Amino acid sequence: MPLNVLVIGGSRHIGYHAALRFLDDGATVTFLLRSPATFDSDEAIQKHVKLEKARLVQGDGLVVEDVRNVWAKASQEQPVDLLLFTVGFNGNPKFHPLKGFVISPNNLVTQCLLNVLCEMPKTSPLPKVITLSTSGVSRSSRAKVPFLLKPLYGYLISSALQDKLGVERVIYHCADWAWNPRDGEPSAEIMGVDWTKREGLPVAGTLKNAMVLRPALLNDGECRADANAKDTAVYRAGEGEVGGWSISRKDVAHFIYEAVTKNWEEYGGKQISVAY
Repeated sequence: MPLNVLVIGGSRHIGYHAALRFLDDGATVTFLLRSPATFDSDEAIQKHVKLEKARLVQGDGLVVEDVRNVWAKASQEQPVDLLLFTVGFNGNPKFHPLKGFVISPNNLVTQCLLNVLCEMPKTSPLPKVITLSTSGVSRSSRAKVPFLLKPLYGYLISSALQDKLGVERVIYHCADWAWNPRDGEPSAEIMGVDWTKREGLPVAGTLKNAMVLRPALLNDGECRADANAKDTAVYRAGEGEVGGWSISRKDVAHFIYEAVTKNWEEYGGKQISVAY
């Protein structure tokens, strides 16, 4: 049976490119979009809308009622097989001389994920969950990134990384993975007070099919994997940190599709990084 996919954060970039791969493979994909008009002139998406395979649901991940509604829409015919969560900050960061670039709200991604997981139907089995993070998100991660990128992760975008760290902490809790004490705990400002007691949050250990994905520094290049005529890998993926400078968003989308459809036993249930 074709996959049933829910994408949160799929209006552009990695979520968008991954969703297209699933749609082209026959999947049904439901998008939560603050503005469905984003896709009005997108022929690639509209083709699937006309086939009733792409469903565009208006809503905001920070609004619990909107999240509850999109789960209902996505699950109306069959349970969701895959939750792809690729929410990122979309706005104008402000520069602070001591904090680097500061975003507002500074906990948008973490709070969206908490809403999505709390409203997720708890029917068994729970869907596969892929959550997008980034290399350099934690102290232990930054220790393994290329030396010249350390100021970027450790200073310039450190505020945004706290939100991504919050996302990882949520998944680690729900999957009952061991959290590295060296990385510390995200602040209550990011997580919310008593976040582990939120109604509906999956009980620790029940989110068995999760993946936290940390790509290297992202760029808008083409998908090298699609253009590769040889049967050799163009990017490296593995548990923990593989190191590396960069990777295109389209190649990350390629990895997501391949991991879900062909390599879940290798990559599922782990924190994975990917880079050239």
